[in-house]
Amino acid sequence: MTPGAPRALAVLCALAATLAIAVACGGSSSRTGTPDFPKVVSLGKGEVFPSIVNQSLAVGPNRVSIRLIDRDDQPVLGAVVHLRFYDLNGYDLNGAKPVFSAEADARFIPVELSYIDEQSPTKERSAAGNDGLYVANTSFSAPGNWGVQIAITGDRDAIDPIPYRFTVLEHTTEPGIGDAAPPSVQQTLATAAVIEEIDSSHPPRPAMHQMTVADAIASGRPTVLAFATPAFCRSRTCAPVMDTVMDPLYATYRDRANFIHIEPYDLRQLRQANVQDAVPATREWKLQSEPWVFVIDRRGRIAARFEGIMAADEVEAALQQTLAP
Repeated sequence: MTPGAPRALAVLCALAATLAIAVACGGSSSRTGTPDFPKVVSLGKGEVFPSIVNQSLAVGPNRVSIRLIDRDDQPVLGAVVHLRFYDLNGYDLNGAKPVFSAEADARFIPVELSYIDEQSPTKERSAAGNDGLYVANTSFSAPGNWGVQIAITGDRDAIDPIPYRFTVLEHTTEPGIGDAAPPSVQQTLATAAVIEEIDSSHPPRPAMHQMTVADAIASGRPTVLAFATPAFCRSRTCAPVMDTVMDPLYATYRDRANFIHIEPYDLRQLRQANVQDAVPATREWKLQSEPWVFVIDRRGRIAARFEGIMAADEVEAALQQTLAP
């Protein structure tokens, strides 16, 4: 991995492929009535190509994140997107119709990509363009085959609703809502020789490297935990998450909640050998992407989790619930 390099479209597609049974790109579903969800849809006919970028989806509540790409491999930003979710279990075996589950307007969350350029003498922040995801909260009642019909409007010609198939697991690979937070004992300022060993931010954030996750859980206070690498993030969204989510929340809630930042990779290995070696906490939390932000309640359980591009008010709303009497 090249430090600060963007995640290539091929990587995004590979991530989506871990969830998707087939990618549909328009023209395969009517605007009214029950949609079809063909197993294989030609990628050559559509104008917009969706992918679900969640590491995994599972039974129960989920924050579903969808990326839209156009024919030129450019992100489709600022569209109006409506989602209709369908249970497809039994759909392929016995010809039963897709079972409608829920619908929601997706929220578009934009981001100005950036990263800390460690090759610069001053470690200056480098801009890296714009991106965004379409996010909706929904719940899945059973594992197996599911589909979402994606209706897109905006500054473009009319597009037929896009049927997209994906897999729902019994449980996510990473900790899910309601799960006990793994009591990681990561390096802190008390154990690291210098803060640069555990923080690629510039300037560093010493206040977020004071306590271990295990100590935060034992404190009985809510905790906001970020796995992010501002200098080495493949998607270039880690620095924005730290700047626009973690810093403002810390400024407002530091007297009532714990705030922890963990670099997901061994920074020494990255800097010396360009080797992306996960630190023990990343392996304990079973994370395969970055950034992640988890809100942990007073009992040490996961109250909310946010992957990739996120908005500060989403995380703040979850934190406020954990702070309520």
